[in-house]
Amino acid sequence: MTPVLLMSLVLTQSPPLHLQYSAPVDAAQRTLESYELTEWEPSARADLYVGVDEANLRQTPSADAAVVTTLPLGAAVRVLERRAERVKVGEYVNHWYSVEYVDTKGTAAAGDDQRQVGWLFGNTLTPYRFESDLDGDGELEVATVVMSGDFKIRVRVMEPRVKPPRRVSSVDLTPAGGGYLSVEGGPARAQLVSAKTAGIALVQVDSSPEACGEYRTTFVSYTVPGKKKGVLGKAQLALELAGLSDPPSHSDFKVSFQPKTKGLTVAQTTYEDDEKGGVKDKVTTRTPFVLSEGVYMEQVPSGVAGSETMR
Repeated sequence: MTPVLLMSLVLTQSPPLHLQYSAPVDAAQRTLESYELTEWEPSARADLYVGVDEANLRQTPSADAAVVTTLPLGAAVRVLERRAERVKVGEYVNHWYSVEYVDTKGTAAAGDDQRQVGWLFGNTLTPYRFESDLDGDGELEVATVVMSGDFKIRVRVMEPRVKPPRRVSSVDLTPAGGGYLSVEGGPARAQLVSAKTAGIALVQVDSSPEACGEYRTTFVSYTVPGKKKGVLGKAQLALELAGLSDPPSHSDFKVSFQPKTKGLTVAQTTYEDDEKGGVKDKVTTRTPFVLSEGVYMEQVPSGVAGSETMR
């Protein structure tokens, strides 16, 4: 099976809440055209962000071009133009984009009384920027989600009060579907789970290829020992869940958070389709987890099994 091609956007539409970066597993088959990647179209709004630690805004679409300015992680930009051809820069294949650097209100961010306009390479851009008190220290951190050059989903968290270059912590996640599609990489969607919902703010990343039935949900936490302010913490994989919808076999899950105890329960259900379109052999297993240093650990009370199975 091959990945479903991404649809282009039209002018003034928001970008797809979907990141894609994949290529054939066999490196010999990787041509510029064989990469599947999200493409951004010119927009009337500033709805993309810098997803890497720092990005050089260049005068022309070239890695050797003069630098207009350097944009920090989370900086908002508006796409003005996309170069038609795909090119390779470093370890990435992508397009060059002409963008305007804007402030958080969507208005032009001026420097020296001039608009900050230049070119960014496509791998630096993302529709996912979250600002939240991720470590519970009373200050806001900035998190972004991008695709890495080695076809992973990379979540970065920045401590704005920490001076560069050591103010960003990152963690890589593996997209679902590689085993089915014979490709590396895949799709990603992201959202913020609030501290009110989970007891701790989390970045939730969902990966679900349209061309096969495997899917995955991962929660990323960010913690600082002692909740010290102005200190770079650690972004890490808090919990990863996997499901499968490959008829006649199915496996899905549902997460229920307990914010007061910073715990959660995962209900994992497996079942088979019968010949009449019904369900057979349905089994649900409920497993409690508790948060420990930013990671959800399976909770096993003394003398009691950790999971409850229901048929």
